[in-house]
Amino acid sequence: MNKKLLMSTIALLVLSLMIISPVKAITKEPYWAHVEINVFDPPDKQWEADGIVHMKDMHWSGPYEGTLAPLAAGGTFDVWFEHLRLDTDTGEGTYSGKWLITIPGEGTLAGTARGKITDYDFASGTFAGAHGTDAFEGVKKMGSYTLDMTSIPYMFDASGTIIYP
Repeated sequence: MNKKLLMSTIALLVLSLMIISPVKAITKEPYWAHVEINVFDPPDKQWEADGIVHMKDMHWSGPYEGTLAPLAAGGTFDVWFEHLRLDTDTGEGTYSGKWLITIPGEGTLAGTARGKITDYDFASGTFAGAHGTDAFEGVKKMGSYTLDMTSIPYMFDASGTIIYP
C-alpha cells in the first residue's frame, strides 16, 4: 500500500474519531418513594374569598424512604406549596409546589409537583425533578403520587421513572 495513502487514511480516521462525541449510556429504572409527613408549618399567607381558601408558601416535611435512600439509609422530604386553593363547600382543590429530597452524605434532588385535592382527604398529582447535587447530579425522576390525609402523619406514596446519567 502506498505510504501517502496509508498516512492519509490514518489521519482521516483519527480526525473523525475526534469529531464524533462519545455517547453516554443512561440507566432508566422504576422509582418509588414513601414519606410520612409529620411537620406542618403554617402558610405565610392565607385568605378566603367566595368560599375558596387560598394558602401561599406553606411547608411540609417528613422522613423519606425510597429509590434514592432505601430502608434504613433514609433521608428527608420537604415540600413548599407555592399556592393551594381549596373549595370549602366541596373539599376539592388544586396546588403546586417545589420539593427537595435530602440524603445525608449523598446529596439532594429537587423538582416541582402539582396536583388535586379530592373531598378534603386525598390528593394526587404528578412530579418531575432534575436538579441534583453530589451523587444525584444529572439524575432525573418523574411520575405520579398519592397523599392520604385521613390520619397523622399524612402518608405520601410515589412511583415513576428515575434516569441516571
